Amino acid sequence: MLPLKSRTLHDARVIGIEDITPRMRRISVAGDGLKDMPIDRPAMWMKLFFPIPSNIKPQGRAYTIRAYNAAQGWITFDFALHGDQGPAAWWIARVREGDTLQLAGPRSGYWIDPSQQEQVLIGDATALPAIAGIVERLSTGTRTRIFIEVADAGEEQVLVSPADMTIHWVHSGTAFPGTTGKLELVVQQADLPPDCQVFLAGEAFMVRAMRTHLLVDRGILHPSIDAKGYWRLGASDHREND
Repeated sequence: MLPLKSRTLHDARVIGIEDITPRMRRISVAGDGLKDMPIDRPAMWMKLFFPIPSNIKPQGRAYTIRAYNAAQGWITFDFALHGDQGPAAWWIARVREGDTLQLAGPRSGYWIDPSQQEQVLIGDATALPAIAGIVERLSTGTRTRIFIEVADAGEEQVLVSPADMTIHWVHSGTAFPGTTGKLELVVQQADLPPDCQVFLAGEAFMVRAMRTHLLVDRGILHPSIDAKGYWRLGASDHREND
């Protein structure tokens, strides 16, 4: 059963900051209101409301939950660093332990079909936290093909899973991952099973093109594809996940 779309705002404070790659920052937050939340699937997400001047209406941004401790009430998020444009990016770039923010949710998540032995996971750097969480939950022996576009080799992360994984890293160079067309080309050339479950996330135009390819060219069934446009090139507040 999916959790209700709670609009309750929970106060949280920053308890940990770590740059796990040059362009990926891990931030852990804690608060009494975060204890015993219905977080039971990988790729679930919450709306984060960052501190802004009082005369500006707060606008939440959706971010994937990377890790959660129900008893202690802390949540970890991995943020892809795209510069410091906008209140979210500005706050993430300058955050310090003890800083505060508010969270709403959790929502959605990726349901892993226990009867499915083939998984295909596709995304740009913004989908990497979700993909890393998914592979940790896969069963031993699940055959998993992973396609991820990041800036360069320094952005590649070690993914840990009991599954049988094949990982294809794609490098975008100076362009934003998910906007180069390279990821689509690699997937189009890959040997994919038609009977599989797919997680697909990242830049909205890339996700739309890839989803069409999987449905039309590969014949993968619509219910087997979980596709999410996390962000859109040129838009500061893409809301497909609302």
